[in-house]
Amino acid sequence: MKLLPYILFFVPCIIFSQEDDYNPLKRKLIDSIHSNRLCIEYPGLTRFLTTKEAFDESEYVFTGKVTKIIRTEQLEPQDYELDENKKLIPLYIEPTYQYWYILKTKKVYKGKESEFIKIYSQIFSTISPLLMLDKEYLIFAKAGEFQDSPYIYCGGNSCHIKYADDDIEEIENILNN
Repeated sequence: MKLLPYILFFVPCIIFSQEDDYNPLKRKLIDSIHSNRLCIEYPGLTRFLTTKEAFDESEYVFTGKVTKIIRTEQLEPQDYELDENKKLIPLYIEPTYQYWYILKTKKVYKGKESEFIKIYSQIFSTISPLLMLDKEYLIFAKAGEFQDSPYIYCGGNSCHIKYADDDIEEIENILNN
């Protein structure tokens, strides 16, 4: 009898709390095939641009298919503290992943014409996009800051080709005017 109040309280809590829990059939997929853009918008960090803004800010704008992915992993200190000699020492080290995607271009709208373009993406959180092998994309890429290759930036309008029709139409209008 002492358990009855607990049962009456916890059983409904458990039942009702599971209605809104994770359901793989209802989840919103965030990847390059199932979302309209390759990146998630983070208020204060990124914002989605108009196609014209993204085109103007990009070094390269093209459609292409990923033919090769090169991944490197590097261990880097993430935070520091001062030791007794006032020298910085790392508190902990985490891996940083860097990706280069080789895309066979289908159509180059902006940038140097080339059969293949190498694009850089450093992965941290979900701000940087992951591309998939043998998939086709519309890419807006900026000039490299720390590397030679141009990079896909969040805030650009890069997307899977399946979602690119409106952007491609607007790019062609920009080029024709």
